[in-house]
Amino acid sequence: MSEQNQKINSRLNKNNRKKKTNTILNVLIGVVLLLIIIVVVNLVTGDKEEKDIAQEPKETESVSESSEVEEEESEDVELTTEEIAEEDEQNETANEENDSTTESGSSSNDSNEIIEESDDPNVEAVVVDPSWEPIGTAQVGEHVSSYTKETVDWEEKVDALAYAANLDPSNMIVQFLGNGGSPQKSIGTVTSKDGKEIYRISLEWVDGQGWKPTKKEKLLSAK
Repeated sequence: MSEQNQKINSRLNKNNRKKKTNTILNVLIGVVLLLIIIVVVNLVTGDKEEKDIAQEPKETESVSESSEVEEEESEDVELTTEEIAEEDEQNETANEENDSTTESGSSSNDSNEIIEESDDPNVEAVVVDPSWEPIGTAQVGEHVSSYTKETVDWEEKVDALAYAANLDPSNMIVQFLGNGGSPQKSIGTVTSKDGKEIYRISLEWVDGQGWKPTKKEKLLSAK
C-alpha cells in the first residue's frame, strides 16, 4: 500500500470516529434533556398536589364553619318565632280577660271589686265590692247614729271607712263624715296622710253587725 492510500484511510477512520463520537454525544445530550424534563414535570406536579392537599382542609373547615353559622341563624329564627308566638298568645289571653271583665260600662279588677264609671268629673272610679262585710259593733239596743267625735258610733264609722279604703287608721285623715241620706246611712271623705289616696265612702248600718261599706269613690281631689 502506498503512503498516499494510508493517509486517506487514516483520514477516513478519524472522520468515522468523530461521527460516532458526535452521535454518542447527541444521544447523551438527548437523554440528559429528557431526564431534566421528567424531573421538572415531577417537581411541578408534586407542588401542585401538595397545594391542593394543603387547601382541602381549609375548604372543609370553611364549609363546616358556614354550616355552623347557618345552624345558629336557623336556631335564632326559631327562637324569635317562638318568642313572637308566645307574646301573641299572652296578648290574646289578656284581651280575652279584658273582654270577659268588661260589661255595660263596668269591669272587675280582681275576683271581688267591680269598677264603674261616673259622671262626676271629680270621680276617677266607683268601686263596689260584694265581699265587704259589716265591721262589727260594741253597741247594743236601738242604734242611734252619732257624728260626735270620740263616741263609739263615730269611731266605728271611722273604722268602716278605713276598712273600705284599705288604709291604716293611723295613716288616714277624715276630711268629712256626715249623714248619708237617712239615719242609718253615712258618707265620709278620707285621704292618706300623704294625700295620694282620696276616697268618698258610703256606709250603711246593719243591726247587730255594725257599719258596712256599700260604695267607694276614688276622687281626684278632696273637695
